[in-house]
Amino acid sequence: MKRTFSDRTSGADDGVISCPSPLRHEAILSLSAAHDPKNQSALAQAINLMLERPDADWRGLLIKPNGKKTLSGAIWVEVLSRKEAYLWLPHTGSDAAPELLDAAIGWASQQGLKIIKTVITQDSPATAALLEESGFPNVVTLNYMSATTQAIPNATENHADFVHIKEVAPERLEAIFRQIEHSSMDCSELQGILTPQEALQGFYRQDIHAPEQWYLVRYETEDAGLLLLAPHPEANNWELMYMGLTPGWRGYGLGKQVVNEALRKAKEAGMGEVILAVDQRNIPAHRLYENHGFETRVTCTVHAWLSKQ
Repeated sequence: MKRTFSDRTSGADDGVISCPSPLRHEAILSLSAAHDPKNQSALAQAINLMLERPDADWRGLLIKPNGKKTLSGAIWVEVLSRKEAYLWLPHTGSDAAPELLDAAIGWASQQGLKIIKTVITQDSPATAALLEESGFPNVVTLNYMSATTQAIPNATENHADFVHIKEVAPERLEAIFRQIEHSSMDCSELQGILTPQEALQGFYRQDIHAPEQWYLVRYETEDAGLLLLAPHPEANNWELMYMGLTPGWRGYGLGKQVVNEALRKAKEAGMGEVILAVDQRNIPAHRLYENHGFETRVTCTVHAWLSKQ
C-alpha cells in the first residue's frame, strides 16, 4: 500500500512531511549526492541554490522526521516548470528511501505535475531496482559525451545563420520546437508529455543564464532548427543542452554546422570542452557527434514517474 504525504511541517509525525526551513541544510546533506563522491559538484550547487532561492522553490523538499530535531532521510522534487520536476534522490542506504519515493509521487500528484525525472549511472543496480519498484521505471539510456574545442572541423560550404533567441517571438520559438520534436529519435518515450512552452521553461530553470546562448537556426530564409547552449565557466565547458532540426531540413548537412557553431562559440569564450547527452539509440546523432571529436564518458539511465491523469 502506498504511503501518503503529509504537508504538516511541525508536531509529531512518523510520516513524510514538508521540510521546515531550520532543517533544510541537514536535509540537503542527507540526499544521495552527499554520499557519492562523483556528485559532490551537484551537491555544492544545491547548497548554493538553497542560499539564493526563495522558500517557494523548496516546497518539494520532503523529509522523514526522526525525533523533533533530526531526520531519517530527505528527498527533493525540484520543480522545473508547471508540469516537470527533477528528483534528487534520498540516500538509498536509508530505510526511509521507499517511503520518501512514495511521498514524492504523492506530492507531485497534489501539485499536478506530469513528469518527475532522475538520472543514475549504470553502475547503480540497487538504486535502479529501488526506483523501478517505487514507480520510476527506466525510460531511456543516455550517453554523456564530450569534445575538446581545440580542433574544430572545417565549415561546410553552405552557411546557416544563428539568430539570438531574444530576437524571436515566444510563439515562433514554440512552433519550431514542436516541429523538431516531430519524429525525433531522442527520448521518444517522453515526447508529447510536455507542451513546447513547458519543455523550454524546464531548460530555462536548469540554468537561468543559459538563454544568453540560445539560438534559432535559419537556413535559406527559413526557420530550420534550434541550438540551446549553457555556459559552465566554473567547469571550463559549455553544455549543448538541446539541438534539433525541423523535419524538412534534416539530411542537408545542417547538423554539422550546428555542432561546429557550438564548438566555435565555446572556444571563443575560452572554454576547453563541450559536453552533451544523447539517447543511446540515436545512431545518426552519435555518428554526427563522433565525427566532431565527441567521445562517450559515462552512460546513465533516466528513470521517470509519469502522471496517468
